[in-house]
Amino acid sequence: MFDCAFDSAVALSDVFELKSSGGWEKIEGKYLEAPYIDTGENGMFSSNEFMTITSIGQMEFITPEEIAENLMFEIKGGNTGHDIINALDSAAMGPTYRAGAMRDHALDRLKSLELEHGSDIVAFEILGPPRLSKLLYEAHLLKRICSSMYTIVKTDEHELSHKIEGLLKSDVKLRPAILSIGIPILTADGKRLVRGETIKIPPFRGKSNFEVSDKNIDKWAHDGWIDLRPGNMRCWQRRFSAILSEIENMNPADTSSHYQWNRDYWLEHDDIEIGKVVAWIFVNEDKGLRMKN
Repeated sequence: MFDCAFDSAVALSDVFELKSSGGWEKIEGKYLEAPYIDTGENGMFSSNEFMTITSIGQMEFITPEEIAENLMFEIKGGNTGHDIINALDSAAMGPTYRAGAMRDHALDRLKSLELEHGSDIVAFEILGPPRLSKLLYEAHLLKRICSSMYTIVKTDEHELSHKIEGLLKSDVKLRPAILSIGIPILTADGKRLVRGETIKIPPFRGKSNFEVSDKNIDKWAHDGWIDLRPGNMRCWQRRFSAILSEIENMNPADTSSHYQWNRDYWLEHDDIEIGKVVAWIFVNEDKGLRMKN
C-alpha cells in the first residue's frame, strides 16, 4: 500500500554563512515541504526519485498487496513459483561425486604427512563448536592407551581415567596441543581444571563470573572439555559397545549397499579411526544425520 501526500517530509538543517570577519552566521532554519510518495518500508520519495527507481531496468515496482496474495496462496498449499526457501534449497550445491572420489586420496596424503612429521595434532578448533575437538581428542586419548575398541570396552573405567591422566602428564607435546586451542582438561577426580590462556566453553562474551555447580560443570564438560571422570569413560564404553554390536550383527557375506557403514568400513584399519567414531556419535547420539546428499 502506498500513499501520495503533501507534508513536511524532512527537516532541513540550519543554514549558515561564513562571515568576512571569520566565524559562521545562521541564515535560516526551517522544514522542507513538498509532495512525496510514501512507499512504506522503502521510505518516502519525490516524484523524480520515484520515477528513476521504478523505471524499466531499475528496481521497478511491486505492490504489497501482490506480495500478500502470493504469501496467502503459498500458506494454503498453492504453488506460486515464488517460494524463496525452496528456491534457495534447489540452487544450493551439495556434496559432489568428484569430491567423494578425491576424499580418500586427500585423507591418505594427510596421514602420510602426519607420519612423516610425527604430528600428534588432532584438531585445530576452527570449525566449531568445541564439542567436535573435545570428542576427537577424547577418542584419540583412548586410542593412545588402548589397542582396540574391544580393549576399551573391557577395561575398568577408573583405570581408563587414570591411564589417560598419566599420559597427559607425561606427554609434554600432547597436553599443550589440547590446551592451546581452548579445550581445558577436567581431571579424573572432577575437582581440578587444567586450562590454557583461553577457554572456548563456557563462552565469556563479556561475562567474568559463572556459577560453578555440578549441573554447569557437566554441561561445560559435555560441550567442550576433555572429561577424564570415570562417568565419561563409561559413556565412551557404551559408544564403542554399540559400534561393536552393529559390526557383529552384520552378515560378513553381505556385500550389498544395505549398510552405509559396513564391516569393511570399521575394520579397514587395525587401529581406531577417531574421525569415523565421532561421525557416528554425531549421527546416532546427537541426531545430526544429514537429510539430503
